[in-house]
Amino acid sequence: MTRSVYPVLGTEINLPFYLTGIGTTDPEYHIIRTEGLTSHQIMFTTGGSGVLIADGKIYPQTVGVCTFIPPAVPHEYYPENGNWQTSWVVFRGDSLSQIMRKIGFEGIESSKPVNTDELSSIFSAMFMLAGEYSKAEKCSELLYSYILTANRLMHSRQETVNDHIVRATSFMENGFPHDLSLSEIAAAAGLSEQHFCRIFKRDTGMTPIEFLTKKRIAEAKTLLRDTDLPVSEVAGAVGFTDRSYFTSVFRKYEGFSPSEYRKASR
Repeated sequence: MTRSVYPVLGTEINLPFYLTGIGTTDPEYHIIRTEGLTSHQIMFTTGGSGVLIADGKIYPQTVGVCTFIPPAVPHEYYPENGNWQTSWVVFRGDSLSQIMRKIGFEGIESSKPVNTDELSSIFSAMFMLAGEYSKAEKCSELLYSYILTANRLMHSRQETVNDHIVRATSFMENGFPHDLSLSEIAAAAGLSEQHFCRIFKRDTGMTPIEFLTKKRIAEAKTLLRDTDLPVSEVAGAVGFTDRSYFTSVFRKYEGFSPSEYRKASR
C-alpha cells in the first residue's frame, strides 16, 4: 500500500525547513532520476530490501537503513526480489544545502541498520499534519526534529544494530500477519532464544514481542484510517486472532479503542 501527501505550500516557504512531500511506499518502485530531485530526501527502509546507485557507488537498503539524498544528484534505486518498503520525506528551505552540510550531511549517505522507532514516531506525527494547511508551521517544527534525529542515528556508532537483529526485524516486518512464536523469530535471527532476547533488548530498547506488537498496531492504524474493514477483520489482518485482545492492546499503545481511533483520524 502506497500513501503520500504533498502539502499545498504557503507562507511556510519562508521558513528554514518546510515539507514538500511525505509518504510510505509498499512495494517501492524502480526509480531513475537522471537529474536528481529538486528537494532534499531522507528515507528509511521498513521492510524487505533494495539497492540505491549513485556516483558509481552501490548503497544496500535493508531494514533500518536511513539514506539522505541531496538535490540535483542523479541516482537510481530499485527493490530486491520485488519486496522493499520505505518511508520517505522530501523537503526544501532557503539556504538549506548549507544548513544540511553544517549539520553533517555531505552528499548521498546511507547508514548502517539503526533503530528507527524514534524516527517513525516523528514521521507518523508529520504525516497526520501534512495535509492540513493550518498546521504547516507545526509540520516544519517536526521536520526539523526529524532531520536532527536522522542525523544522530546515521552518525552515531552507538545506534547501530547487528545483523542478527536486522534479520529478526525483517522477519517480523514481513511475517506480522501470521502467528509468530519467539522461537521462530530467534531462529530467523540465527540465535538461541535467550541470547537473542538479550541482544534484541540491548540494541533496540524493547523485547522482540514488543517490536512485533508495535508493528501490528502501526499496520492496524493504517487499515483503520484508509479502509472500511470491520475492526475484527483489521485485527485478523495484522495478526490478532481475538478482537477483544486486539482492542485491549490497541488501547494500551494508542490511548483509544480502534473504533475511536478510526473516528478521530477521519
